Amino acid sequence: MILRRLTQHVKDQNWVAVALDFLIVVVGVFVGLQVSNWNEARADRDLAERYVTQLADDVRSDVADMENGIKTSEWRYAALSTLLEKAGIPQPDSVVNPEREIMLPAMVFENDHPSALINAAYYTRFLDSDRPAYSSLVSSGDANLLANMASFHCIQSYYAAHDETRKLEDRVLLFRTDLVRAQHDAGVSIAGDLTEPEIIDKIKTNEPLAASMASYRVFSYLHVDALRSLHRRAQGLLAALEAGGSDCGYNEAASL
Repeated sequence: MILRRLTQHVKDQNWVAVALDFLIVVVGVFVGLQVSNWNEARADRDLAERYVTQLADDVRSDVADMENGIKTSEWRYAALSTLLEKAGIPQPDSVVNPEREIMLPAMVFENDHPSALINAAYYTRFLDSDRPAYSSLVSSGDANLLANMASFHCIQSYYAAHDETRKLEDRVLLFRTDLVRAQHDAGVSIAGDLTEPEIIDKIKTNEPLAASMASYRVFSYLHVDALRSLHRRAQGLLAALEAGGSDCGYNEAASL
């Protein structure tokens, strides 16, 4: 209709009417584009909010996972410390890496069951690597939705630190495997019937077993330290997600 009217105005050489019709067309197209962009932006915001909710749920699950890991790693560290102490083998109270010195505190193993010490020395829990919301966000190509959000750098930093912690856990697993082999070579088994004094005597008289336990003790506490650091990051990320802010709640770099 506008096109027919515009054609008629041209034939009539009514240039004012032509200009008005042209202006109406331009304004109409502009308004239509703006409405389309607004609808698209609103859809993106809604999708981003759903991702944020799912990310927060995933991180809360991670927090519970970390708290269990910290508890069991502290238990393992305390058991190994106690076994080595009872065997009269002195252990360092700190470990130094290029970034910092990590103190190795005294921890008391509290369990009177005869086999509890050796059982605890084996027991290990690792992080769940499942991250459905973040994986979906990255694989779908929707990461740009969150790129402009204040907390996006916290999300990226957290998952980078999570990956570094999982790499440490791979090393912890290697030391656990070495310990199991050393214990079996020494005739010590989680399913065995040796008494605690007999186990302590094995540690005293078997240098490979004692060395394996000592190394695993150090890595057990490095595991505790890494999980605590990641736990702080997770709590900071949750706060940032919930508040929509940019403060991740920590300043430390991931270094394991």
